[in-house]
Amino acid sequence: MSSDISEEYLTEEWWREEGYENFEDMPVPDWHLEILKERMARYEAEGTTWTPWEEVHEKLLEQLRKLNNVKALKD
Repeated sequence: MSSDISEEYLTEEWWREEGYENFEDMPVPDWHLEILKERMARYEAEGTTWTPWEEVHEKLLEQLRKLNNVKALKD
């Protein structure tokens, strides 16, 4: 989907045409729920660990600082 079409889709209130006051009132199809259940089961089975954004951000900043220090020493 092009970005123009995506933006139009998100900004239009198409759910009103379907008779809903708010897009959050629309029912979720059962097959969507099944996919979510499958993904959650896979996530739980794999024991995936997540790193908070703040930690990732700090590590990236640290790496950039080190690179900048190396560049400064070479100059």
